[in-house]
Amino acid sequence: METHWRWRMGMAKQIAAELDSRRYGVVALYLLGSTKNATAGEASDIDLLVHFRGTEEQEKELRSWLRVWSRRLAEMNYQRTGHRSDGLLDVHLITDSDIKRRTSYAVRIGAPTDAAMPLPMKSPALEN
Repeated sequence: METHWRWRMGMAKQIAAELDSRRYGVVALYLLGSTKNATAGEASDIDLLVHFRGTEEQEKELRSWLRVWSRRLAEMNYQRTGHRSDGLLDVHLITDSDIKRRTSYAVRIGAPTDAAMPLPMKSPALEN
């Protein structure tokens, strides 16, 4: 159903709009998968790719902040669809090193096909 991916897309944009990139050491936030491709269903998660350049403490705080979002979104999705899950976010952190070596999810940034979609963040991104 069209509304599942639209709702997820809106929630991903809201997360990005509220993400304090400087506080959490985030360079960029991207959307992947079925939400980006407009094919998400009621059981789909929201795949986020986070270009991270922070400290261990910032990573811990970022993951905690995103876990809260994930649980809240799962509850909202349950109320909308009746589908239960432990969380709705599938978060992948990548570093400058991952991008340089083009590892794993890093290859999706600027890929010629099925590229990660950048999401505008609340605060100015850290310098690339």
